[in-house]
Amino acid sequence: MAPKSSTRDSRRARRGSSLKAARRALSASSFIESAQHFIPSGHAGLASLETIPDLIDEQATLAVDGPGLCGALDFAFAGGGCLDTLLKAMDDVALPASDWNPEGYAEDLYLSELVSRCMGVTIDGWTAPLDTAFLTRVLSEPPADPDVAQFRRTILKDLHDDDQLRDRLRVLYRQLCNLRLCFELQDITSRFEETRHRVETLTLLLDTIETASDGFAACTSGLRRIHAFAAEAKASVGFRRLQELLEYENNLAQVDVTLQLGADGRVRKFGLMDLQENQENRFHVSATKRFFGRIGLLLRGYRFTSDELVERWLDLVFDGVKHLLPPLFQLLVHMELYLSALAFRSLCESKGLAMCFPELTDQGGRRVRGLFNPILIEDNITPVPSDLQSDTFETISVITGPNSGGKTRMLQAVGIAQLLAQGGMFVPAAEARLRPASGLFVSLIGLADPRPEKGEGRLGTELIRIRKMFENSRPQALVILDEFCSGTNPSEGEEIFYLVLTLLPELGPEVFISTHFLEFTRRLSNDADSPLHLDFLQVELDEHQRPCYTIGPGVAETSLAAQTAARLGVTREELMELIRRHQQ
Repeated sequence: MAPKSSTRDSRRARRGSSLKAARRALSASSFIESAQHFIPSGHAGLASLETIPDLIDEQATLAVDGPGLCGALDFAFAGGGCLDTLLKAMDDVALPASDWNPEGYAEDLYLSELVSRCMGVTIDGWTAPLDTAFLTRVLSEPPADPDVAQFRRTILKDLHDDDQLRDRLRVLYRQLCNLRLCFELQDITSRFEETRHRVETLTLLLDTIETASDGFAACTSGLRRIHAFAAEAKASVGFRRLQELLEYENNLAQVDVTLQLGADGRVRKFGLMDLQENQENRFHVSATKRFFGRIGLLLRGYRFTSDELVERWLDLVFDGVKHLLPPLFQLLVHMELYLSALAFRSLCESKGLAMCFPELTDQGGRRVRGLFNPILIEDNITPVPSDLQSDTFETISVITGPNSGGKTRMLQAVGIAQLLAQGGMFVPAAEARLRPASGLFVSLIGLADPRPEKGEGRLGTELIRIRKMFENSRPQALVILDEFCSGTNPSEGEEIFYLVLTLLPELGPEVFISTHFLEFTRRLSNDADSPLHLDFLQVELDEHQRPCYTIGPGVAETSLAAQTAARLGVTREELMELIRRHQQ
């Protein structure tokens, strides 16, 4: 066991000049006096905020539970930790109003995979801890108000066009992530370490506000809200107290010293020439006042240690600025939407795939050039872009072609592009003119095994799918159906198919349907008197009759079943070989 004297020396050595400065700065009398008329905090501070740095809604809103978070932050600042609460703060917050129902498309479009696999953010080798659940929610619920989408698009465009602005956003984001980590439960073994951590937390909050204030003042998009919020914060009484405390903690006094050195470089003599305390700071208390203040309190029955005074001063200062944290932590997650969108674009462009902001209009019909499915990228597949064009938006496009030829993935790309476009994001295409859809219904069965309804066979499942489509599709919706009527025999399937084709125009939607009913589709394409407005698209083949994975006009001549069977080892010769093996 170490001697007591060495233990005391070690303990003294651990106490740095900052803690000494804080102790000297405080007196019990000044604590009691200031506690009686300090600054508003908590609920009052939140209610007084005029600017919220909201980056996803045109009408700025504090969507998180501000008072609840302030209570959790109080507990964490006292040493309890609330990181889990902060990480879940956005789980149930209200988003801008949306007319779309994610149940009709989110699963089939693989939205969660799109976010987790294609939108990861890395900053100087550091992987950002994105809230993928919140990002998926935002992308899956495009705003009903087109002005909200335009608000987001303007922010994203500013960041894409300005490298320096983008770098400043990344710096602020990392600061906010570090600030959030300060409220993790700490493994602290001494009061000194606890005080040091609390001072560091306040310092990081101050630095974050300074970054927010300085980096976004020239913005004309919604990013200017960051500067406006920071400017309001810096003008508050609580923030000024924070600045003064940290400035005093960092600059207690200035000391002039003299050193006398010998030829061997060692210090022969050390002299203190002058010491000037930082008397201009409001936290400065003279030695005389500290002495008599302590005597006065002792006579009145108060007993405060220096450590207790430091802690209570830090609590008071934090109480004056904690209301700034809920908006900042909401901002952190909002920033992830734009950082992930920029990372998504960079990923696609690194594969030679162009992305763009779409034109949303009711005029001229759909025109998409270079459309691709981004989910394929993380499957180590480079998507082959396709072009889609129609004279009017109220068109039913019937797509034919072989299995594994790219029909389903292209349908998925159409849905993803529409969803991202109406959310104010980049779309996976070099150029896109789309109509704002009133809703989206997607049913893709080519990406997985069919999902039979309980108690129903393939026919019943298909009929339920058709009913769901009409239940969920409003006028001017976008409808995407894969392998339509594939679970029925051709004669009955064609009858159901034609029934749906004749009823869909009543809703005026834009429709994409893939099918293997080649003869039926060919008859439709040859019917010059048909009242239906149909476009016919097919998977294009190369000179060897292999799929090119692009979509072009026309009706497929064959489903290439024989080639698919040969590729998968289902030929007469290979099956007979398997039979002979079992007979041996």
